[in-house]
Amino acid sequence: MKTKFKSLAFGLVFALVLSLVGSVPALAQSNGTAIKVSPVLFDELTAAPGEQLSGSITLSNPGDSNIDLYPASQNFLPDTESEEGIPSLTDNDTPYGMQDWITFDKTNVSLAPGASDSIKFFVNVPSNANPGGRYGSLLFSTKAPEGTPETTALKVESAVNTLVLLRVTGNVTEAGNVVEFSTDGLSDEGVVEFDLRLANTGNVHFKPKGMVTVTNWLGSKVAEVELEGENVLPDSIRKMSTAWEPQGTLFGKYTATVDGTFGSTNQQFTSSTSFSKYHFTTLLIILVIIILIILFIKMSSKSYKEELSKEIKDEMKR
Repeated sequence: MKTKFKSLAFGLVFALVLSLVGSVPALAQSNGTAIKVSPVLFDELTAAPGEQLSGSITLSNPGDSNIDLYPASQNFLPDTESEEGIPSLTDNDTPYGMQDWITFDKTNVSLAPGASDSIKFFVNVPSNANPGGRYGSLLFSTKAPEGTPETTALKVESAVNTLVLLRVTGNVTEAGNVVEFSTDGLSDEGVVEFDLRLANTGNVHFKPKGMVTVTNWLGSKVAEVELEGENVLPDSIRKMSTAWEPQGTLFGKYTATVDGTFGSTNQQFTSSTSFSKYHFTTLLIILVIIILIILFIKMSSKSYKEELSKEIKDEMKR
């Protein structure tokens, strides 16, 4: 009986071990009118008060009809209804606006089908500009400016835009904090997505960088993934997602820790979150093994008592 129980227990333990080891450019299109713009973002511009910056934008017409594009500038802020970094364009004044600082070298761009052309923009920073972040949008649309003959034409309006993030040098305030670092664990697609919500409480944008380190229930490092950092604008919270695709089967409790820095002085931040993954089959095997061990101990104890009693009786007969 002992041999049978030992063989069965070994087989189940072996099965349990096996189960654990297995362990681009923007494009706008409307009613046949297509427009491409490149680049779609300028986020590394720095200027001192009184300085002028310039850049170039390429506009393309992948459609099958002629188009005329008219440049304009707007301010933008993060959409207050979202933490995904979606820009909210406006002509209104904002604390970080730069619409009035932007000019272009052309009043319009005419593009034949398949043609491309470039347009130059200038950012004229006032000499009395306060240090910190400034945010504008370069808009290129088929709508002509008000007061021109083209505005009387009835046509469908299309537009694309490029975002401009500018840092005005001086005594800027770089500050921020982690609002939340979380995960829902392993998805049905086999991916673990870590969500970092980072608040910017300063007056200039920053893009965090860092690593997400994953450890198992034994404290051993199983993965290290680079943080997918995004620009965080002042007075806003930005949600950034970093994906991890585990190699093999996950089992037990895991802890993920994000360690990163932001700003020109590399200010540090850290936060941790945990998730668990258990397989029903593995849990069932563990339960069966525990039951078998208990039975084995009981039977071994009973057998030992019987053998001891027999030896005592034999000694007494002698």
